[in-house]
This record gives sequence, C-alpha cells and structure tokens, in this order.
Amino acid sequence: MGEIRHNHFHAGLDIKTEGKIGIPVLAIANGYVSRIGVSEGGYGHVLYLTHLDGKTSVYAHLQCFEEGLGNYTLNQQYQKETYHIQLFPQKNKFYFNQGDTIGYSGNSGSSSGPHLHFEMRNAKQEFLNPFDEFSFSEIQDNIAPRIKYLAFKCLDLDARVNGAYGTLLVQTTQKNNLFSIQKSIHLSGNIGVEIYHYDNMSGTPNRNGIPEIILKVNQDTLFHQLKKSMSFAKQREISAHIDYPYAINKHITLNKLYKADGNKLDFYIKTNQGYLFDETPHEIEIILKDNHQNISILQATINNNEGPYDSYFPHVTTFEIDENQLHYVSTDASSQIFLEDAFIPLQPYLSNENQYYYLWDLRSGLPNFIESGNLKIQPHFFTAIPSGIDYSFHNEDFILEINKKSLFDTLYLQFTKEYDSIQEKLVYTFNDRTVPLRKDVIISLHDTDPRKNQYQVFKVDKKNRLDYVGSEQNTAGRFTFKTRELGTFTLDNDTIKPVIKPISWDRMGPKFMIKDLKSGIKSYHATLDDHFLLMEYNIKKNRLSARPKNEEKPIKGLFVLEVEDNFGNKTKISKSL
Repeated sequence: MGEIRHNHFHAGLDIKTEGKIGIPVLAIANGYVSRIGVSEGGYGHVLYLTHLDGKTSVYAHLQCFEEGLGNYTLNQQYQKETYHIQLFPQKNKFYFNQGDTIGYSGNSGSSSGPHLHFEMRNAKQEFLNPFDEFSFSEIQDNIAPRIKYLAFKCLDLDARVNGAYGTLLVQTTQKNNLFSIQKSIHLSGNIGVEIYHYDNMSGTPNRNGIPEIILKVNQDTLFHQLKKSMSFAKQREISAHIDYPYAINKHITLNKLYKADGNKLDFYIKTNQGYLFDETPHEIEIILKDNHQNISILQATINNNEGPYDSYFPHVTTFEIDENQLHYVSTDASSQIFLEDAFIPLQPYLSNENQYYYLWDLRSGLPNFIESGNLKIQPHFFTAIPSGIDYSFHNEDFILEINKKSLFDTLYLQFTKEYDSIQEKLVYTFNDRTVPLRKDVIISLHDTDPRKNQYQVFKVDKKNRLDYVGSEQNTAGRFTFKTRELGTFTLDNDTIKPVIKPISWDRMGPKFMIKDLKSGIKSYHATLDDHFLLMEYNIKKNRLSARPKNEEKPIKGLFVLEVEDNFGNKTKISKSL
C-alpha cells in the first residue's frame, strides 16, 4: 500500500497471475457482497466484500464474477440498459465464507496486465495496509528498500546547494543495505531533503511502496512518515507529498522528507518545512523500513570541509518559476526587471563562463519584463492568486474561477494567447502542467468567431497532439470547461464519424473494433430487433463484444450498433443474424 504513482497513492496490493486470466479468486474472510462495479476503466469488474468486523476487502480487475453474482449483475445491466454499473445488494444477499470463489482474475478496467488488485478498507472506507491485516505467509521478502537518488532542494531565496539555487540530484552507492553518496555536498540556508526510493519483494521485479521513512540530521529526527491508512479523499495530496514539478520535468518521482505548504496528509508522525544548514558539518541519516521489516539506511556527511565541492550549474531554459522564485539565466553580467513603471537592477548570484544566473522573489512583485543584454523575457504574469480562497479572475480573453480547495500554494498566474502556425489556430496557455491542482478550476475562453459555433476545447501536448477536453458554449462566445491540469488549450471541431469495423459476426457474440480519431468515443448502443443488447467494451483494445442475456442461445434477428463521438458524430452498422 502507498506506492507512489503519478497522481495518487496505490491503494492496495497487486497480486501477479503469471500473465493468465481466469484464475479463481477466493474470499479472504467471511463476509457479504456490499458493492459490485463494472466499468470500462478504473477497477473494471470489482467486488467489495464486507466482513464481520466492519472492514471491507476489494477485488479489482476481475475477468468475471462467481456465477450467482454474474447472473445478478447481468440482469441488472439489462434492466438498466447499461454496461457501466454500480450495485449495492442487500446485506447478506450474497454471503461467502473464507476460501469461497467469488470471481476470476482478469485484466479489466485500467489494468496494464493480468493481475488481481486487492485492498482492505476500514468502516470509513479508508484504505489500509494489507500487510497489517493479514500475514500473507506465501509472500517471501528478504530484500531491503533501495534509495536510488538523494536530492537537496532550495526552499528560499538565500538557500544554495553546491553554490546554486535549485534541486541537486545525487546518485547513491550501495553496500549490502547501507547507502552513501560519493559526491561532496555543500548546503546553506533552508534546504529540503528528498529521495527516490522503491522496494522489491523476493522473486518479482515489481516496485512497491515503503510504509515507514525516517530522516535524522545530527541524530535529531526531523521527519517520520508511517503509512497505515489513508483516505481516498486525500489522494490528490500526493502532488504536495512529492516534488511534483521535478516529476513532470525529469520523470523522477522524489519523496519529500518535509511537509510542503498545502499538504493535508496525516500519516506524518513528525515533519519539518526544511532544515536551516549552516557552514558546519551535518550528519544525515535516512532509514527506510518495508512491510517485512527489511531496513535500509543512508548516511551522508554534509559540509564536511574536507575539500572543494563540485560546482552545480542548474539547467535553466531562459527562465523558470520554482516555489516563489523566478530563476533565469543570461549571457550578460547585468540585468534589470521592470516592475510598476520602474527598473530594478539585479546582480547575478552565480556565473559559469558566459552564463549568469539571477533570482527574483515573486512575493516582491510580478515583473512586466526582464532585460539582460540582448535578452528580453516576458513572463506574462497577470496576478498572484493565494491558496485557500475562492477566486475569480476576468480578462477579455478568459475567465478563471478557482475553488478555495483547488490550489496547494500561491499561483503566479501566467497567460498567453498566440497563433500556432503548426496547429493553424489560436492557442491559450495558462502556466504549465508543473503547477499541481488539488481540484478542478473552471476556465472560460472568449472567441466570438461565428465559424467556431460547433467547436469545443482540446488540450495541446508537447508534441502538438490534441486531447479532447470538452466545453459548453454560451451566446457571448465563451467556451467553458473544467480542468485539473493547466497548460495549453485550443478550440477545434470534429466532423469525422467514428469507425466501426466488424471482427466477427459470430451469432454467439459478434465483436467489433470501434475507434474515433479525434474527440473520442462518447457512447455506444446496440439492439436486437429493437431490444437492448448489452455490449462489453474493452477500452484498451478498442473492442466491443456482444453479451446476450442468454449466452447459450445464438443471437437471431436484426442487429444494430450505433457509436457516437463527443461531437455528436454517429456511425451505425446493422445486419440480420
């Protein structure tokens, strides 16, 4: 439990099935089925079994359910005429004893390969560490956690790592279960310690979460996390628990060993907001303990004064926003910012041959532009939006509405509206995707061009590919949408109908490939002689398969399938069977 994923903590234990599906899944304890779920994504086919102590076990990504449960679910799907369904049977309607077969393993939903996802939850539906609930004696683990990288992050304007402002990543060396670093490190000011870590179990390459981590500086405990339970409502807090911008830019997920602003997680026994390093030597010790009590320790001496440290020159592409700091690089040894009708001179804090590094604290004001020799930077700031309040910003090009729970920290709002010659359309950029959001923000783009009446909002990625977002348009020409990720958006149309390609017209269950090349599939609906026919959608394979109510009887009659995309384009196919 608690393995760090891109935007959430893994809530349970993934059990391998050797690449196979259809393996019987047994009830871990006596209990009744309190919930049944079927969906194209997420957990796919999932069962929730509530036990006598009030706890619930969860079995996800199943291929199918036990026969009685399967028939009940199928009847409900036909009654409600839907594939996607959530059912809450009466207590004890489906009761199973420990060891009874409740379903069969699969690869349904958002699973990336055949396996069983298993969870334990308490009465509040908080997910628990399964290893705290059951011994799982069949699982052998004598491998201690690994710390691959140690990182040091500057947390204020005056902080430095090896003479520079930024995040310095250091690879570790390992001897048995002891880790160290070979690089000489010099720290000053308020510094946050971060690590990239994972845990393997014996006989499997899978990387697992680590429940307990302790950071000590000079033998004083500064940080102690112990994951025993967690609320699903706090899953998005992972964006504050990890170094989110670093994960987005560098694809390395660093666990902060300090508690950042806005972090509402409650599995910390002790925490800090950085450590104030002076010039004297400091001993750092990091202890990791996995679910089977295997322990790893990293030890490092900081500011040991035994020799020169390697200079650190951060890779900054023109400029970046890090926490509250505007960090930029120039080839000129002088610079000035223009703020509130006045120029303010700045001196570089670091130089390297013909590169000069500058810092500006955005809490002192948002620059209109920056000059340094031939370099001119326009960061396109509009306003600073504090976290914890409802906020609405209006502009002739857009409206931004922020819920008081949306932001983790202050948002220094940036916005540009430009014509993209590659996309051949206007693009609207709000900051970038390195800004974490806890909840959706609402954006309204203003475009009164009558030719765009049928347009909707798409997100534009780094490779200029379009990803459908969707929007509602009002008579004033505003296209309104919700998003939990800032970045670049545009308006576009979709006039291309979805594709339906028959794979098999087998009367025991026809199969089709369905696909939409632009806005994506919104819905699908099949009938047999004008009566609802359930279609099972494998979204990973773009495959629809008929699921007749009587699976032993061949389909007979006029079969009709209609698929609609998110712009209302429809494709219909029919055949007499």
